[in-house]
Amino acid sequence: MPVGSADPASQVWARPALTVVGIDAPAVAGSSPSVQARAGAALNLRVPPGVDPATAGELLVAHLLRRAPAGVEVTARVTGVGAGFRALGGPSSSAFRAALAESYHPAPVGSLGGGGSIPLCATLERAIPGVEVILAGVSEPTANVHAPDESVDPSEIEHMALAEAIFLAALPTR
Repeated sequence: MPVGSADPASQVWARPALTVVGIDAPAVAGSSPSVQARAGAALNLRVPPGVDPATAGELLVAHLLRRAPAGVEVTARVTGVGAGFRALGGPSSSAFRAALAESYHPAPVGSLGGGGSIPLCATLERAIPGVEVILAGVSEPTANVHAPDESVDPSEIEHMALAEAIFLAALPTR
């Protein structure tokens, strides 16, 4: 559950966001109502553009160590970093939205912004000055995106392929 003052979308892509992505603890089956000797967690810290990911990771580790309850030993380490990214939009993004609208007609096409900790996008921006990176996330209600039972309706693949073809056909030739 998001905590904070911003809307949930900007909390997960435009502002720092901490997510528990895995927990090691006794299973429910066979558990007892006692204090457990050990537990572990994997965390994902998304950082927005302009925030150094290594520094943010070290600050998180320092915070976790500082906030440990008395008598609790905490170990934490940063295992990977990626720079933040924000898709700002531009003429190519507008053209791609128009291609999506044509492909999905009459379904509405929106833009929520995009980015977060997507290292490849930040790397492309550094490597190709002025590049316009387009992020397209399409999801129908039963897709369960990023869940163990994630699925893709074949019509989504068809619509995205058509939108990409429309977009590419509209690009100016050199």
